[in-house]
Amino acid sequence: MRLTLAGLLAIAFAGCDIRSKPASITVYSPTLHVSFPLPQGWTADEAVEQAGFHMQTFTGPSVDVPERAGIRLQIMAGPMPDGPLEEVATRFRRELETEVEREYIFAGHPGKTWRFVSADREEKSRLALVDVEGRLYGLFARGEAPTMDSYGEALDRAFRDYSLEEVKYFDVYQAPGGDVVIRHPKSWERTQTVSSPGESLFVGFRSPPLAVEEDGTTVHATLEVTVNQAEPGLTVEKFYAARTETLGDYYRLLEHEELPGLSAISTLYHVETQLADYLERTIFAVRDGKTFLYKFNGRNQVYRAIEPWVDEIVKGFFAPVES
Repeated sequence: MRLTLAGLLAIAFAGCDIRSKPASITVYSPTLHVSFPLPQGWTADEAVEQAGFHMQTFTGPSVDVPERAGIRLQIMAGPMPDGPLEEVATRFRRELETEVEREYIFAGHPGKTWRFVSADREEKSRLALVDVEGRLYGLFARGEAPTMDSYGEALDRAFRDYSLEEVKYFDVYQAPGGDVVIRHPKSWERTQTVSSPGESLFVGFRSPPLAVEEDGTTVHATLEVTVNQAEPGLTVEKFYAARTETLGDYYRLLEHEELPGLSAISTLYHVETQLADYLERTIFAVRDGKTFLYKFNGRNQVYRAIEPWVDEIVKGFFAPVES
């Protein structure tokens, strides 16, 4: 069974004290193709589908009684209902009063965000809705007022960094000279670039925090892209063989796949070091007179949790360049 990052949330970070301002980790939903930061210590329900709508709920502890749920955050996506966003929002507002209504941008598309409060001010909620090419995306947080206020900064981050993680909405890095384009999620930070235009390129990316160690250290995945000029007549099979000859005994091959029609090979290795064990996904490709090496690296459990996300990033490697 493929582990989801939501499942990792549920099993790895229980018992976190809200008063200690828990660190945020980024959750990726392979069903909705969205990512967003969430405080560690929250739990996740199973994703559900109703009438074409996909939804998943994440629950945080009460600031007053940590043993009970005090806040819930729901992500959702499905066919855009009839009527404007304001009409859809009334289904979430219920008997609450509207405090604030603002413009909201998601995946480059305009939407709306609202804050609601009950008459006795004991319950609050926040809602964001966006119509993305006929598909409604939403983020809805609700809970007891003290807990909603306590998580205010975390909710600000969740709504601000809520991201649609499909190839067509990825950020684009264009190398000097313009002959190499790398698509990546906007939440993956570019950390290093070494370029010799027309000859070679190295670009490093780091994911947002995906987990937190017991000592508070955040855990990330990395992506390294290396591009070089290919020798005349070089095939992907020869390129792959030359690169793998240098791997040591601590590399154990788990998966090997030729990507049909793409002149590319995908591998997954288990890498054992003195510090930790990792999974390393590598794409070897030869095209347009260049060799391409795309290397993902992540802790075993974290990598498995984001594997659908990695698959989407890999799709971006081979997506046609738009003129």
